[in-house]
Amino acid sequence: MRNIARQATAGTAILALLTLCAGCRSPWVQATVANRQNTPVQLVEVDYPGGTFGVQTIAAHASYHYRFHILDSGSITLDFTDSANHSHTSKGPEVRPGQQGTLRIDIEPDGKVTWQPSLTSPK
Repeated sequence: MRNIARQATAGTAILALLTLCAGCRSPWVQATVANRQNTPVQLVEVDYPGGTFGVQTIAAHASYHYRFHILDSGSITLDFTDSANHSHTSKGPEVRPGQQGTLRIDIEPDGKVTWQPSLTSPK
C-alpha cells in the first residue's frame, strides 16, 4: 500500500508541476540576422536592452537565429565587420520589457541594414 500511495503522491506532484509550467509563458523575441551580401560578415553583435548576442561569422546569403528576452527599455543596435574589414553600426527599433514576437535584421548588399520588428506587448 505504501508504494501505491507514494506513486500517487509523486504522480500528483508531477501533474501539478506540468500544469503550472503549461500556464507560464515568458515573452521572447525570435531574432534572425540575415546576411544578404555575396561575402561573409564577421564579428556580428546585437546589443539589446539588458543583453547582447552575436556570432563570429555569417556566411554569404546565410542567417543566424537567436531567441532573447527584453529586460530593459531602449534601442537595439547591430555591429558587424564586412569583407573589406570595415566596421558598421546600425541603430534599430526601441523596445520595452515584456514585448514579444519576431525581429528580422537584414544586412543588405550595399552594407545598409533593414530592421523588420513585429513586436507586441502582452495584455
